[in-house]
Amino acid sequence: MSKALLESQLRAALHPELLEIKDRSEAHSAHEQSAGGGHYEILVVTEQFQGLAPLARHRLVYAATAGVPHIHALSVKAMTPAEMRQQAAAAPAPKAFRLAAD
Repeated sequence: MSKALLESQLRAALHPELLEIKDRSEAHSAHEQSAGGGHYEILVVTEQFQGLAPLARHRLVYAATAGVPHIHALSVKAMTPAEMRQQAAAAPAPKAFRLAAD
């Protein structure tokens, strides 16, 4: 339930072009500090981050998720669409697609 609510809250608040949420709770269930709360990795791409420092972007994400119960940890990657395109353009081609000379 928390993942669906998390997605709903983020979409409503940030209107992202891209939103990926990975539930990593299973990998952390044995941690004493987790107390049953969820561990999530979030990638959110929105124009609302334009001109904002990373800390301000994270604050927007945390504000959007404040009402979601049972979250123990969030890992946030917050980007603008332009930053996402730039990162994708800079990424090396998969090995299977490289020329033999590479």
